[in-house]
Amino acid sequence: METEEKIEKSNISSNTEAKGHIKIDWGRQGGVIFLYLVALLCYYGIIANIMMYDYYYEEWISFNDMDRTMLFWTWTTYITTWFLPALLLFVICFALTYKEEIPHYGIKASIWLVPLIIAEGFILYAIMFGLSMEPINLKFLDIRGWIDIIVMFAIAISGAIAGMYLKRFKIGRRSI
Repeated sequence: METEEKIEKSNISSNTEAKGHIKIDWGRQGGVIFLYLVALLCYYGIIANIMMYDYYYEEWISFNDMDRTMLFWTWTTYITTWFLPALLLFVICFALTYKEEIPHYGIKASIWLVPLIIAEGFILYAIMFGLSMEPINLKFLDIRGWIDIIVMFAIAISGAIAGMYLKRFKIGRRSI
């Protein structure tokens, strides 16, 4: 009984000492934030760096001269970019689910990644070309915009499910 009181007093004193400081456990949240940043910086970065270089004239294309639809119909750029944006999205969703103890958290984080990438496309368009209704028309009023949404969700969910099954497979092999 006496040891329990000492432990409780030490917990109380340690709580009062840490009261003035903000402590964030970056264990789970840090990995999610890092992978989200990688996805947001690299998804359109890969597309822009490959699509905005003219290999015939060996010079960079100005963003004013680029095809504006590549921000909203990214699936049309996958062949030209060697499927690197799709592979990046798959690997990030795989990692988000594989690192979680409860796979549903990783699947949920993977699904939330797609709307963030779509929102980034709208933000980049507004920065480069100004505010207009064209992004809404390209993304939601054209069938190719809906195909892009479906393809991105399919890649994200398949990456997350692959991460979940590989983790279950590895845990199953350890228990044998």
